[in-house]
Amino acid sequence: MAVVVQNIAKKAGRNIGKVTWRKRIFLCDWEMTLVRPGKPVPPDTVVFRVPLVMTKFDIKNYLRKIYNIEVHKVNTAIMPGKRKKYTYIRGLYEKQPDYKKAYVTLANDNTFQFPDIFPPRKKRENNDSEVD
Repeated sequence: MAVVVQNIAKKAGRNIGKVTWRKRIFLCDWEMTLVRPGKPVPPDTVVFRVPLVMTKFDIKNYLRKIYNIEVHKVNTAIMPGKRKKYTYIRGLYEKQPDYKKAYVTLANDNTFQFPDIFPPRKKRENNDSEVD
């Protein structure tokens, strides 16, 4: 029986019985987006937007294995998507998909400050000049 299987495999162009070692690279299917927190958070807390299927354990492992960041605690919250109402059609709404936020507390007294990419705008002074 084994000879028959090997003959069929040879005709198909496959090597059975020979072990070929290849390097395997496992890539993650998820992406985490760093977001600016909407409310004040402690300096050791970072906020990410993650897929709905990602669990707390997955988030902790993702940060530890890929970015080598030690995580103390992970809290998650599922946020509902925004609704947009079309005024020209009665009762028609368009809803954005729901998403999940992850509040990650860093370990070992590490702190994170969100980068200030855009400096605050200077306020213009309105000088009311009287025209005569």
